[in-house]
Order: sequence, then structure tokens, then C-alpha cells
Amino acid sequence: MNPLRVTVIGAGVSGLAAAHRLLELSKEKDIHLELNILDAGSKPGGTLSTVEKNGFVMEEGPDCFITEKPAGLELCKKLGLDDQLIKTNQTLKQSFILKNNRLHPIPEGFYLLAPSRVWPLMTTSLLSPLGKLRAAFEPFIRRRRDPQDESVGAFVRRRMGKEVLDGLAQPLIGGVFNADPDDLSLSACMPRFKEMEMKYGSLLKAMAARKLKSQAQVSGARYSLFVSFKKGMQTLGEKLASQIPMESMWLQSHVDSLNPTDKGTWEVSANGRTQETDAVILAIQPVKIHSLIGHLDPEWSKLLLGIPAHDSATLNLGFRRVDVNHPLDGFGFVVPSKEKKLVVGCTFASQKFEGRAPEGNVLLRAFLGQEGVDLFKAQGESSLVEKVLEELKPILNLRDRPLVHHLASYASSMSYFRPGHLSQALRLEQKASEIKGLYLAGNGLRGVGIPDCIAAGQNAAEKIFQNLLKKEIAQ
Repeated sequence: MNPLRVTVIGAGVSGLAAAHRLLELSKEKDIHLELNILDAGSKPGGTLSTVEKNGFVMEEGPDCFITEKPAGLELCKKLGLDDQLIKTNQTLKQSFILKNNRLHPIPEGFYLLAPSRVWPLMTTSLLSPLGKLRAAFEPFIRRRRDPQDESVGAFVRRRMGKEVLDGLAQPLIGGVFNADPDDLSLSACMPRFKEMEMKYGSLLKAMAARKLKSQAQVSGARYSLFVSFKKGMQTLGEKLASQIPMESMWLQSHVDSLNPTDKGTWEVSANGRTQETDAVILAIQPVKIHSLIGHLDPEWSKLLLGIPAHDSATLNLGFRRVDVNHPLDGFGFVVPSKEKKLVVGCTFASQKFEGRAPEGNVLLRAFLGQEGVDLFKAQGESSLVEKVLEELKPILNLRDRPLVHHLASYASSMSYFRPGHLSQALRLEQKASEIKGLYLAGNGLRGVGIPDCIAAGQNAAEKIFQNLLKKEIAQ
């Protein structure tokens, strides 16, 4: 049997997970695999990147992953990394929302869109009396039976009221998706809440019925479900890359073109080098896939451009503890868009995970919205750092400048799902299945988290071998 030639475009976590699974399957089935991974970056792992400066362990991309979705934990166990995993600080039970330059605790039990307990919502300083009254009226709002997809913003506004959306849900959702709730699909991003409405007719009734014990004790995100690595998230990318033969990894290889051949194979051109391959896994964002296959037909172009991606940027700031005159008694804070800040959120990184700062120091991690990224592009790093420090100073009572800082910026790195996304993603998958040797992965179809990306890469690899088996049976 001829070797199976597979090219993976993208060496982020999706691409590396795909490559790892391809190697596993080729060994299990005793099929010779010729594997090539192409990535424009200088190191594998994509946004899974950790930098150490003067004892500060600083993440350039994601700082953790959720354990509720199994793909991440299962892969870590398979790679022998489970002893490297660390949980969030179990002594911390809250996070904050910024309002008028003051940090207010998120109402106990409030989870992304709705509360599991009414009383904390009725006593929060984040809502006016009218806003609280409107939220309390939620059980009397009729359920929506229209099958058409609704935006997250419209859903929260309809059920809980505008104040809950603007003051609570929007900053929390923004911290996860870095997007406007009115531009996010409820069915794709928060399907559980739609299911609650349909089953119980009320979010408050649903949350009470579920009791959500793990959520009721922690405000904001469910931090007990999140884990990282002792030496940072780059650990996962490095371990995956170490399992892949060196000759298969082609870094700093920008893919110039991708074209089907008359033989049912694909020609991939990168850095002036063209190779023929039996199958291609596109483990990159849809907006980047568009430049490679958008020319195949108008529908490809329309579908791929319909799943946009934001730029992202984070600024790590390492301080002496005495220079941050705030108790840092939580995981961090998020910022409503109405506050008009460059910073959309800030994690108290050394509080969230152990080992992130030297003794007597703290590490803060600021997340920037598109306006912050645009400022960086226009005026440079030093100007952005000064603006961020200017915003953080009154919030955290900063007494001095940071000892170290590190800025990381990624272009079109995070896809987000607009209303109607699920049908769009389904059509993309159907179109790919109709073309021999083309497979889609990455964070633009079924989820943006690390476990979602791992699952997408593994599924693409498994489809290749399933199709190979079907071909053998047919012959």
C-alpha cells in the first residue's frame, strides 16, 4: 500500500492534536504515514505560549482550560502530563466587575447570564433598584418558541433586563469571547441557557432546580473547573510537538496556495516549495482558510467570511506586592463596555495560580479589546503600556511602576459565532465532506476553548482514517 500523505496547516493546539492522533492511528493500523505540518510561526503551539522573565511566569495566550469538556484532560493523561496540572487557588471565591473605577464583587452564584440565587442579585451594588426589580420579574417572562437563532444579548435583555446585560452579562461574556453579546449566537455559544428556558420557562427556576452547587459558591466563572500547568500552558504545546518527528514540522512556512488536482490529491505551496498530499487538515481560523480555498466557489467564500475573528492582546505586568495597594482578594475583574476602557479584563494571575510570581511580588494580566490592539498598532508598545497603567492605577491603587512587563498580540486569533452560526458550520462541514481529502479543524466551527480545539483536530484525523477504510472496503 502506498504511504498516506497528510498535510496539516496550522501548528496551534488543533493542528498538533490532529498530528498526534494521525501518528497514533497510523501505528495502530500499521499504515505508513508521510506527515507534514506547516505553520507561519516560529514555534509550535500557536497561542499556547509562556514567557518567563525575572521569575514571573507570563502567559501570552490562554492561561488555563476547562475540565468539564473531556478532550483536554484525556489528552493530558495520554501524554503523561496529568501530574503537571494545577488547579486554581481554592481559597478564593470571587471575582469583580468594574463600575466607576471601583471593583464590585460579582453577585454570589451569578454564572455568565443568570443567577443561581436571587438574594445576592437583589443586594448587589451593580444594579439599580429598578434593574433588580426587572431581574426578579424574570420568571413571569414567557418563553420564546421561535426556532430562529437569537443573539446572546437579545436573550439576556429579554429575560433579565437591560441592566443585567450591560452591568453583569456583557462584561462576563466579553471576558470569554471578546465580542459584543448582540453579535453572538445563543445556540452556538450558550446553548445550555436556551435549554433552561425551554425546559423550565425561566432561568431563575432552572438554576434553582439544578442547584448548581459548584457555581453557587463561586461568582463569575466556575474557577474550580479550570486547570493550568505548573510551568505554564506552553507545556502542552511543547509536549505535543515533542511527539512529532522533527522532519514533519515545517515552521516559518507561510502557505501561499492550496489547490485540488485532477488526481484527487492536493498541491500545497509554501515558501516557494510545492508538495502533493492525499489529505489536508486546515487547523486555522475560517478567515485564514478563506485565503486558501475561498476561490473554489462563491459559497466557500461567503461561508468562511461569515465567521469573523478578533485580534487579541494581553499585557502581563509584574509588580512588587507593596506597590499594589489592593487586597487582590479574588481572581480578577472584568470591565463593562460602557466604562470605555482599553482594558476589558484583568486577571490577578499570581493569585489565580501558584508559582506565577516570585515571593513578595504579584503578576497582573490585562486583556485588551480591539481599541487597545488598534492603539498598539498605531502608537506602539510603550504608549499602550502607559495608557493601561493609567487605567489600572486608580482601580488597584498602584504606587509604582511594574518591575517587568510583556505584551503579546495575535492577529485574527479568536473566532466568534454570530447568530445562525450552527447552520453555517454544518454547511461548511458538509461542503468539506464533499471534497476528497479536505478536512476542517481549528476554533472556528464548534468551539473556541482548548478542549474544543483538541477535539476538532482529533476528529479530523479520525475522519481521514475512516475514509481510508471505506476506500479499502470499496476496492
